[in-house]
Amino acid sequence: MRVTGGELKGWTIPGKFPEHVRPTTDMMREAIFNKLSHTYGIEGMEVLDLFSGSGMVSLEFISRGADAVLSIDKDAKNIALLKQFVAAKNIQNWQLSKIDVHQFLKTNDREFDIVFADPPYDMKGFAELPTLCMPSLKKGGILLLEHRPGTSFNSQPLELRKHGSSAIAIFAKE
Repeated sequence: MRVTGGELKGWTIPGKFPEHVRPTTDMMREAIFNKLSHTYGIEGMEVLDLFSGSGMVSLEFISRGADAVLSIDKDAKNIALLKQFVAAKNIQNWQLSKIDVHQFLKTNDREFDIVFADPPYDMKGFAELPTLCMPSLKKGGILLLEHRPGTSFNSQPLELRKHGSSAIAIFAKE
């Protein structure tokens, strides 16, 4: 896996991901970040990456000028790998937290410009994620939710985009 854009473009990630991790593909990341760059902007944004897994999406945000990124994942192996990335590139604006996403969302009092979530596609309660994430967004902020094509949600997304075997739903906080 490699970073596809920005200051860290081309950096190949050292090490192997745990087998249970499903990194967002290069094609999907390029599509997401093209959309974000042209429609919303990334520079100066505060970003929350839920179910961060491989950390590739967080790295893309950092590489493309986000002011701060908070990555949430409950898996100790994932967080340990992300700590290696932080050390390898001396990244100062990337915060990592080992906690269950649902527990984090229940107790979080911070608001972010962008929330990205790439949960396990078979996760119980998947359809409720947009509602659960809205309190973590600033007014005018957006939620990008990666999912299996054909997934239904408890609220209507602004936009749906399919890329290969995955799709992205975009929600906004009015």
